[in-house]
Amino acid sequence: MKRSLLHRTQKYFYLAFSSLMVTALPAFAQTFTQPQLGPNLVKNAGFEEGTTGWNIPAGTAKTVSDVAHSGKSSLYYSNTDAARYKMFSQKLKVQPGQHLVFSVWVKGQNISGKEGAGLYVQSYANGKYIGGGFPSTITGTYDWQQVKGEYSVPANATDTSVGLYLRKGITGTAWFDDVEVRVEKPEPFASFLKYPNYRGTIVQDDHRPWNYLVRINADPEWTHAPVKISTELTDSAGKVLLKKENAVASSATTATVTLDAPRNLPLGKYTLTQRITDPEGEVRLTSRHTICVVQKMPKVYIDAEGFTVVDGKRFFPLGVYLGPTSDEDLARISGGGFNTILAYGYGSGKDPEAYMERAARHHLKVVYSVKDMYPNLRGASPDSLEKAAGYIKMMRDKPNLLGWYTNDELAASWLPQLQKMYDQVKELDPNHPAYQVLYQIGILEKYFDVTDVLGTDPYPVGSADLTKTSTNTRITISATHGAKGVWMVPQFMDWAVYHADRKQHPPTLDEMRNQSYQALINGATGLIFYSYYDMMYEKYPRGESTKNMELFKKRWADASSMAEEINKIIPIVLKGNNRVALDLPKNADVETGALRDGNQLLLMLANPYYETKSISFALPAGWAIKEATQGEIKSTFANGKATFTLPSVGSGVFRLVRN
Repeated sequence: MKRSLLHRTQKYFYLAFSSLMVTALPAFAQTFTQPQLGPNLVKNAGFEEGTTGWNIPAGTAKTVSDVAHSGKSSLYYSNTDAARYKMFSQKLKVQPGQHLVFSVWVKGQNISGKEGAGLYVQSYANGKYIGGGFPSTITGTYDWQQVKGEYSVPANATDTSVGLYLRKGITGTAWFDDVEVRVEKPEPFASFLKYPNYRGTIVQDDHRPWNYLVRINADPEWTHAPVKISTELTDSAGKVLLKKENAVASSATTATVTLDAPRNLPLGKYTLTQRITDPEGEVRLTSRHTICVVQKMPKVYIDAEGFTVVDGKRFFPLGVYLGPTSDEDLARISGGGFNTILAYGYGSGKDPEAYMERAARHHLKVVYSVKDMYPNLRGASPDSLEKAAGYIKMMRDKPNLLGWYTNDELAASWLPQLQKMYDQVKELDPNHPAYQVLYQIGILEKYFDVTDVLGTDPYPVGSADLTKTSTNTRITISATHGAKGVWMVPQFMDWAVYHADRKQHPPTLDEMRNQSYQALINGATGLIFYSYYDMMYEKYPRGESTKNMELFKKRWADASSMAEEINKIIPIVLKGNNRVALDLPKNADVETGALRDGNQLLLMLANPYYETKSISFALPAGWAIKEATQGEIKSTFANGKATFTLPSVGSGVFRLVRN
């Protein structure tokens, strides 16, 4: 089960290279440091000033001076009525995109249920809830324990608050003290190797320039001296083959370092080292990348446009997460138009080779999960990485292996372990990429060097609108800097099967289509829907008593209809370099993108709102409307501009012809 679903509501054919190729890609060298945090943003965090600064409904919580974690006071709340649900909050002065680390100390007495007492941080956009961080709460009777969480403020947030509470339907007594919310400060420098983008791997006759993007977060105390960037390429004997020095104004926010690499480098491994020195003369960032010159690219890799390439041809993963892997289920998935599966049970499931063979019989690619094989992760054994290595060796020659699922929403504190797993994947299987999925939108760049494909999981159905799909896709694309694949995770499941207090809202055909088009418009190069098995359940809790196969059949028919439609445009998406720029209005309600396909221009449009919306813009030169109504999209033309009108959560393709 995805951790986000529990805590986010109210929240890799290893093919040995020939003697002319390289069998292992040594690790990217990176040092992970503890995040630097700003001051506590919470006013009256220890309740030493009573309830000042807090919004506390009358007759609910109160401050007491006989119990405290520190100081003299704490906030006391006792609830005897499971129907009563109260929260104690205050607004925070934060900015969109900031990453917050938050915590509270809690003491409990007779707190009932599976969920208990804790805190949350959540955001709104003009009064509409758009997301939050809801770490696991604590139940029972216990002395002071700390509840901690992390949260990235959405790009469209207008208000964000921190709150203390007993989860809905919970009774008992809790004391809260020492509330903290701190903004994580960015490191002064970050560097991203944009090309060679796939593990530093290039074929011998590839003479495209190499390039880095360097991000600069200036320190106010710096002098006006420049930032110095030194980059050099060395061979296996340490001989310097290329060296370049760049000086960049310390006031710059980004810099591009372009290298004209030596031509006709012999096959083999090289080291590309970059050192960044701040204006005070201190080397603040050193990175080392292995450059591999090979005779041909791996069996599966990510190309320079972020597309997945399988056996030399571009491939668009259109897949599902799933639980059951019987022939019946796999036949249904394949017959429904999907080409890829990702099963959490494999991993360490029973007879994994038979699983791979079943998938191959149904022409399904497999993203194989090793996401839980980290020492001490949810009770995993200390030798988990070694176990993962065994599965990698076992599966790397399977012809339908697409990649390795190495992370399902693990926080940044797991980055050292994620680096070890990624290095292991690269060494043992140069032929298949690693895939990670996150919800930590504000810190995606931190994961840049530990994966080949990145995805995020917006899960917007059940919210006021579906805009989070576009927002998350854009942020994910931005964080990859065009150097990674982006396989987004649209929503199949109903939030109500995970939470008793959520209203039932299984995604409709229109909502599935809309999420897909939003992701494609914004640059996704794969879609892996979550999840096939959740569609079988009607409500909370998931189990035989809530399974509704008649509902599932209807929902699966909708999912298959959506997949059929998306599959029709995938060949055009995979062409690449065929996006046509549109002069769109700022803050447009309708998401819009254009792909050129011979004598047609495909406008992809998606209205993420639950009401009719329109968008007006001048058509690109040389293109015209032939049919005014196409599918559920209606158009008019006046004063040099075309207006496209879509119904509630409407989406689709509108085709233009040459003028």
